[in-house]
Amino acid sequence: MSDTTSPLSSVRQVDNESRAVFEAIKHDVLHKIWELHKGDDLHDLNEARKLEHVKFYRPLAYKLQEVPYGVNYFAKIVLDEQGHAIHARAFKPSEESEKVVFHAIHVRPSDQGGAVFTLDDEIQYFEY
Repeated sequence: MSDTTSPLSSVRQVDNESRAVFEAIKHDVLHKIWELHKGDDLHDLNEARKLEHVKFYRPLAYKLQEVPYGVNYFAKIVLDEQGHAIHARAFKPSEESEKVVFHAIHVRPSDQGGAVFTLDDEIQYFEY
């Protein structure tokens, strides 16, 4: 764990509430994947190269982190039949009137897989 104010919860299967959070950030997540692909092409970064096409967007599991003014959601989202997934982070404010905010996609060094994870990779805290 990092120097965060509170630890992540245990892993949970997606439920209706978390599905709504991840659907709220879907456009931002898909746009970030597109940016990573563009960076791969321009700079040979290999951050999203394993992920050839996004076939679907299926949140599978998540962890929570309670923070002042809301909750951080860390999700594993499956994108194709091969089980390629990304780990995304969103913030859900305590105030019901405020919108869920996309934070980032977890990107490791390319020799560790870049932004593409497997179904077995654990959801971990990340900050960008």
